[in-house]
Amino acid sequence: MGPTKAIVKEQALYEALRGKLIKDGFANRQDLEAYVKHHYLVLPVVDNQGRPWLLDGKQVYCLRGTQYETVNDERVHLARCPDCGGMGIRADEFVVESDCIHCTACGHEFDARLEMMET
Repeated sequence: MGPTKAIVKEQALYEALRGKLIKDGFANRQDLEAYVKHHYLVLPVVDNQGRPWLLDGKQVYCLRGTQYETVNDERVHLARCPDCGGMGIRADEFVVESDCIHCTACGHEFDARLEMMET
């Protein structure tokens, strides 16, 4: 059982699945994010411009840093684009030497393992 997946509507937090109000009355985004960090909640992943990641129309959540799930607890293999922060999907072709990932937002292709080794 992971953290509660939440969504933001206006200045309030709601459970993503049931739509039940968690808390409202946040003054700004920083207050909302601080509340999420101090409670067992997770918000949908967004790119560097604030656009949410959508996979087949479902919002994507990041758990434990690199594990991604949809709102229905379906685990998906994704990676963050180092250029725009967009959703990177693994290419269908299988190559042992690399793990080619294609960003759905900017089209950048990168190798997640190589990026990790460089940092």
